[in-house]
Amino acid sequence: MAYVLGFWFADGYMRHEKSYRIVFTSKDYCLLLQIRDCLGSNHPIYRRKDGTGDQLIVFSKQIYLKLLALGGKRCKSKTIRFPQVPHRYLPDFIRGYFDGDGSVFYTTYICAKKRSRTELRSNFTSGSPKFLKDLQSALINDLGALKRKICSYNKGASWKLGYGTENTLKLLRFMYYGGYPIGLERKAVFLKKE
Repeated sequence: MAYVLGFWFADGYMRHEKSYRIVFTSKDYCLLLQIRDCLGSNHPIYRRKDGTGDQLIVFSKQIYLKLLALGGKRCKSKTIRFPQVPHRYLPDFIRGYFDGDGSVFYTTYICAKKRSRTELRSNFTSGSPKFLKDLQSALINDLGALKRKICSYNKGASWKLGYGTENTLKLLRFMYYGGYPIGLERKAVFLKKE
């Protein structure tokens, strides 16, 4: 459930007009199936009208209220804060968030000696710089990750926390530990390449 909460913080929203609903969005249909199973739900998964992926909409007052108690809120993108997550669930929560609003990739650039160099990198993105600052503090405390500058992009509408190879590998080992119960294999596979 820590993973599901993390993923919702990245790619979810909540509404309450005629009914209480929690929505998860993703381009990974299979991941939405896993989240639905974790929630013990049988709600259908819908194709988004704009064609940008799929949605799992769960109608549940109980889950809605629990999500509020855990720091969730409507219109959260720019104001969400990192929730209180028990230490033992931190890898799962962060993996959920990373699977929603994180990336891992190789980048190639020309270094000072005019040689081509390829490095592994990772990023977390958010509309809330406060969320990323709190996330960074958790990664410094738990992984000994380096403090990095949180940068704005997209004309100041979004924020990014990025890591180089050494910290990316620490992060991946932390999140995609052996036997992790749910997550995106296409991101975890970067550990096997190193």
